[in-house]
Amino acid sequence: MAAGESNLWQQLWAEARRVPAARQRLLFDHNVEAEKALHYLEGISPHSLFASILPTVFLIAYERLYRQPIIHKLPTLRKCLYNLGTRIVVADGWSSADPDSPMYASLMDDIEHLEVQTSRCVSLLGKFPGQTALVEALVMHGQTVVDDRPIQKAVLKALAKFNILASVPVGREYVFTARVTSGSDASHQMYVEVDDNKAVRV
Repeated sequence: MAAGESNLWQQLWAEARRVPAARQRLLFDHNVEAEKALHYLEGISPHSLFASILPTVFLIAYERLYRQPIIHKLPTLRKCLYNLGTRIVVADGWSSADPDSPMYASLMDDIEHLEVQTSRCVSLLGKFPGQTALVEALVMHGQTVVDDRPIQKAVLKALAKFNILASVPVGREYVFTARVTSGSDASHQMYVEVDDNKAVRV
C-alpha cells in the first residue's frame, strides 16, 4: 500500500475518532435483525414459506439416505441415490414451488422407494450377513437362483435359525416355466403342489 497523503486508508485512519469498542455503534445489531426476520415470517404466505423450505427438505432427505452405509455397498442403491441427487439439484421451479406439481410428487415417490429398498436390504443383510449380492438380487428381483455353494450355506444357516430345516416337509412344489418364442422375453409359469396324500394342486 502506497504511503503519503494520497493514501485514502491512512487519511481515514488519521481522521477517525478514538472511541472505545464498547462505545462504538454496532455494525450488526442482532436484536434489530432478529425483529426483521420475525416480522418477515409473520407476513409470509404459506405458499412462499413452502417454496422457501422445500429444497432444504429434499436435501435433508437425501443426506439421511446418503448416511446409510448399506447404500454404498450395493451398486443398485448407490445408482438410485445418485439419480435422486441429480434430480434434486437440476430441478427447475424451486422459486415457484407448487405443492401439486408432478415433479415434487415424483421426487417424493423416488425417496419413498429408496427408503423402502434400503430398509429391506438392511433387514435381509441381518439374516444373510455379508451376502450383499444375494440381498441385492432378492430386493431388486424378488427372487434369485443360488448356485454358489458358500451362498447356499448362508441361506441354509439362516433357515436353520428359524427351525425351518428341522420340520418335516408336508409337500413338494414344482414350478413349470414356458418361454414364449414369438419375439418376446415374457414367460409363463405354473405352480404345482403335491402333498403327502398325493393330492395335486395347480
